[in-house]
Amino acid sequence: LIKLSFRPMTTTIMSDSEAPQVEKKKGGQRGNKKNASDKKKPALSKKKEKALQRETERRNAVMAAFNKYYEEEWGPERWPVLLEALKKPVRHCMMINKYANVEDVKTKLKDALPDLTMLDFVSIPCYASKTMSRFPQPSKDSANVTDYYILDAASVLATEALDIQPDEQVLDICAAPGGKTLSVLQRLDKKYGRLTSNEIASDRRRRLRQVIESYLPPDVVEEVSTVVGKDGTRYYGEPEQY
Repeated sequence: LIKLSFRPMTTTIMSDSEAPQVEKKKGGQRGNKKNASDKKKPALSKKKEKALQRETERRNAVMAAFNKYYEEEWGPERWPVLLEALKKPVRHCMMINKYANVEDVKTKLKDALPDLTMLDFVSIPCYASKTMSRFPQPSKDSANVTDYYILDAASVLATEALDIQPDEQVLDICAAPGGKTLSVLQRLDKKYGRLTSNEIASDRRRRLRQVIESYLPPDVVEEVSTVVGKDGTRYYGEPEQY
């Protein structure tokens, strides 16, 4: 779009003797300059046009293959609905840490409470913003435990679908960065449940440990959580134990 602006003009009638002489310059009258926005963009060369066409065809082919695969997976009626959901903005939520001090959390979120709504499709306390506003940053409570974790609500829903019981042994085979891991830990009993979190990449595994240790008291970490770095395709030969 080209935005045009016009300056108001005032016309004064002068006699021939009063009119100033305007010096003509080579290439036209003074002040007759073209606006930079009036210049047309140079046309693409045939080589660039062909390259652009190939890129467009490649992307269309990838998208067609993507749709074909998942349409076969989910069915021609279900997949279009899922695809539209994937295109929508991510709905983040704050997952309240059950090991955090409840009163400290309430005090911190006092001003934000009118904007928060509890998610009714998960069984652990998670809140979303009604206005899609940014959440206050997580912080330590009076017991040095981080109060809540901000993540995609779909990550919490994934662990909800597993129907994890408090006394079960759970394996998170690709655990970093830790959102689903913490969601699982919220569901386990610290005396009877156990979570093995596997992450083969050393830097991501280090970050995973930091997240777990930040959200769980030291004694609970020791009782309920194990972090390992194995190749999940080879190491876990007895899946029935989880």
